[in-house]
Amino acid sequence: MKVIVKCAAIIINQRSLLLTRKRGTEIFISPGGKPLAGEDHLSCLKRELQEELGVQVKTFRPFGLFHGLAEFEQTAIENHVYHVEISGQPRAGSEIEEIAWVNYRLPPCEIAVGSIFRDNVMPLLFQQELIN
Repeated sequence: MKVIVKCAAIIINQRSLLLTRKRGTEIFISPGGKPLAGEDHLSCLKRELQEELGVQVKTFRPFGLFHGLAEFEQTAIENHVYHVEISGQPRAGSEIEEIAWVNYRLPPCEIAVGSIFRDNVMPLLFQQELIN
């Protein structure tokens, strides 16, 4: 069975989490993407965050490994999630149409969030009092 490997960034500012929406989709997902052949996770995050948001990675540390179904491909996904501190002001670039700062109380009902972040990552961030 095919498994998609993705590296995802948790970027938090003022207790809100940054999510992105790709052009032509309705669902907000984590910044990040699939590593290229031979690319390590940090290199992948640096490349993807530069392309998608125009920001640099200052620090990163593992948050967790989550399994689920890819939102757009109905394929098993292995999502390696990292806490990332950035420098620069995030703005939508490349295939990203919109960015949103969300918190746990306000959204999942108001905007559609990808299942791994909605069901696993955001509740953990909320429990750890990292997002509202």
